[in-house]
Amino acid sequence: MNILLFILLVLAVATGVTYILMKKKVIKDENNNGIPDSIDNAVVEVKEKVEVVKKRAQRVKEEVEDVVKASKKVVDQAKDIAKAANGTTRKGAKKKSK
Repeated sequence: MNILLFILLVLAVATGVTYILMKKKVIKDENNNGIPDSIDNAVVEVKEKVEVVKKRAQRVKEEVEDVVKASKKVVDQAKDIAKAANGTTRKGAKKKSK
C-alpha cells in the first residue's frame, strides 16, 4: 500500500512540476492543450510506427499462409514419390508429350 501511495505522490509531483514549467514557458505548449509539445510529437511518432508494424505483420501473415499452402503440396508430392517407389501406377494428369 505504501508503494502505491509513493508512486502516486511521485506522479503528482511530476505533473505539478510539468504544469508549472509549461505556465512559465520553459516547456513548450503552443496549442495550450495542457500537454507538452514533446509528448504530442512522441505520440504522433508512435502512432505512425504502429501503423507500419501493423502493415508488416499483415504481410508476414499472408506470406506464412502461402508457405503453409506450399508445404502441404510438398507433403502430398512426397507421398506420391513413396507410392512410385512401391510400384503403384501414376494417378492424376498425364505428362504432356513434347
